[in-house]
Amino acid sequence: MKKIWKKKKLIFPIVLGIIIVIVMFIYVNDYYHSDEHVQEYLNGSEEVSVLEIEDGLYLDGSGEDSALIFYPGAKVEYTAYLSLLYQLADEGIDCFLVKMPCNLAFLGQNKAEEIIDSYDYEHWYLSGHSLGGAMAASYACEHLEGLDGLALLASYPTKSLESDTFAVVSVYGSEDGVLNMDKVKEGRGLMPSDYTEVCIEGGNHALFGDYGKQDGDHDAVISKEEQQEQTVSAILQMTGNHRDQKEEAEMAYQQITQKKAKQIMDRDTDIVILDVRTQEEYDSGHIKDAVCLPNENIISEPDVLPDKAQKILVYCRSGNRSKKAAQKLADMGYENILEFGGILDWPYAEMVE
Repeated sequence: MKKIWKKKKLIFPIVLGIIIVIVMFIYVNDYYHSDEHVQEYLNGSEEVSVLEIEDGLYLDGSGEDSALIFYPGAKVEYTAYLSLLYQLADEGIDCFLVKMPCNLAFLGQNKAEEIIDSYDYEHWYLSGHSLGGAMAASYACEHLEGLDGLALLASYPTKSLESDTFAVVSVYGSEDGVLNMDKVKEGRGLMPSDYTEVCIEGGNHALFGDYGKQDGDHDAVISKEEQQEQTVSAILQMTGNHRDQKEEAEMAYQQITQKKAKQIMDRDTDIVILDVRTQEEYDSGHIKDAVCLPNENIISEPDVLPDKAQKILVYCRSGNRSKKAAQKLADMGYENILEFGGILDWPYAEMVE
């Protein structure tokens, strides 16, 4: 009996180990495959070269000083994001599409470090979809000084990304059935002052890539092309690399003194005074007749300011967010932006309510 029991004690862990290996094998091999048409991007073009590197693919476009490293979503074949990144590379941001071990980004969270150490760019950005975005955020929070920004696609951070020199854009679809919006709301408290949130009306979770419908997702009411085009636009706004917008904006906005701002307020009636702080900050005290439009919502709520020729005076708390907001407005085509700093320095107490 003792010998039988000893044999059972040996057999049980072996069988258990075999079962675990089988389950893991099935799990990592059950993933979303790229649509067939993405293969055409592998050949590149005259505008964008697509090169295979040790950690995935390198999309080398016309840009020279800015690059973005992309972490794919969990259990999604990495080439599914080729179309999205090709568009970015074509707009001047070279891209690195990371191939994760077992298609799971948490197994390759530090892949960005290997790439950054191997290439020479002045500006580095991270991005990722779903779990890939969460892992990119986790890496970014430990390397804020060496990065310029982060683009989260249907994702959220779990640690602080607060920094005066770091930008974040969060993009998600209104029909996303996978993303935990409660986590997105919690993540807003971890964001830097230069934070923008973009909700793509009609978009869903899966259309950031080209891999078909995802379990638990809702049906999109816009096309994949529309969702990816809006995503590219949001990322370019964050990086400031949109070629067309940069050409149009050139000298993006005008900075004026607070004395000059008051003179305009006293003299002109056809103006908009824009407070780009949060609603809570606005409610605690704001310049009379000011309209609250938080900096992070400017891109996603353009209808608040329908007239692009309108004279708009922009301020925030200390002058940091107002400059970023003024730049965003100029990049969006607004022609008469006047930025005058922060309410902390506003000397006209009689005009605060």
